[in-house]
Amino acid sequence: MQPTAPFLLGFSNQSRVILYFNSYELAKMFQPLDLPTVLLLHKLSFFVAALCFLYVRSQSRESVGLGFLAVGFFLVATASTLVSIGRVFTDYEHSLALAGTFAGLVGYSIFWIGMCRISTQKSRRREWLILCFPVIVCVTLFVTGLYEFTTARTTAMQSTAALLLLAAACTVFFDRVIEPLPVRRALAATIGFAALLSALVVLGVLFPDVALVSSRNAFFVSIVCHFAIAVFVLALVKERAEEGLKRLADLDVLTGVLNRRSFSTRLPQQMRQGDAIVMIDIDHFKRINDGFGHFAGDEVLARVAQELSARIRPNDSFARFGGEEFILFMPATGEGEASTLAESVRQLVSSIKHSIDDQKVAATLSMGLAVCTDKTCTPHALMKMADTALYASKATGRDRLTVYNAEDFERNPALSNPARHAG
Repeated sequence: MQPTAPFLLGFSNQSRVILYFNSYELAKMFQPLDLPTVLLLHKLSFFVAALCFLYVRSQSRESVGLGFLAVGFFLVATASTLVSIGRVFTDYEHSLALAGTFAGLVGYSIFWIGMCRISTQKSRRREWLILCFPVIVCVTLFVTGLYEFTTARTTAMQSTAALLLLAAACTVFFDRVIEPLPVRRALAATIGFAALLSALVVLGVLFPDVALVSSRNAFFVSIVCHFAIAVFVLALVKERAEEGLKRLADLDVLTGVLNRRSFSTRLPQQMRQGDAIVMIDIDHFKRINDGFGHFAGDEVLARVAQELSARIRPNDSFARFGGEEFILFMPATGEGEASTLAESVRQLVSSIKHSIDDQKVAATLSMGLAVCTDKTCTPHALMKMADTALYASKATGRDRLTVYNAEDFERNPALSNPARHAG
């Protein structure tokens, strides 16, 4: 008599039969899937991911590249479908297999184009040259007759997939320097892992004895990769949209430079020695508005802002402070360097003639510079000093730069009276 399992001693014969039956069904559930089932799921994963890309593209048309990703995935899924049809219609098996190989190669090429576009948000003229590669490969397979062999077709398809997926992963990863979105690392890692799986499939086909993973397992894991790629691409689109909204909230709508609120958040809580602030005002701006209209005034504001922002240093902060006034923060600069930079920018911008209604209009600038000379200086105090120096520039004729000096303003308080020198 066979010994009874210890955990069944307390059960009746009927209960034991039920437990044995349930254990058998449970074991069947966890048996590995056969290759045809895995390939079907592999194909469906491409279709589902492509549908996700198309949906997001319909909701966010400014996201460049999503359409290419969808087309690429659809073509790769179509490639597998053509091969499956060829196994049913055996008279056309090799022809359909070659057509499927071509569709797959084109699909991976278009996927690479789409990933490059969604990563860089740009299109390149020469990117379409990649489509020459599928033509060359398929012509070679046809001329040599290798297209009749599954090993040759699989090697061509998966090796191409590995190379293009690796190239796409590198593009996404290295573009983080230009656009440091957090999801880039995860997306690049997922695409790179998919490339590794394709390479392992090639290794298993060419050298079955040294295969590190079976084709079935590689295809099964790649299903997860396809869904992960779709999720991370959608996350990339979402993060990019959020960054765009954040930038819009930080910028002045008219001039495109920082607004006052955003500028204030960029200032340190305590100024350091050598930090400088320049208050800038367009002279007689009201005359431009009254003489040429508010649209012309807006155009002058935008042009002056562009000229100023194009000439400041990378670590400086420049913003529209309100009306026709701008503000510039130059950290760790010192009075000598700050006054030299401010004066050179003032002279350059003031010399530009703006064309309005076939007339040339010069927008001169008055500036006030204040430099932190001790460790107790706050941003508000430094801005107040620069504002005082600005009104001194207006009081002494406009179109000039005045450096704040406490002793001079104490001797002549009228210089800093804003009511007398507005406009």
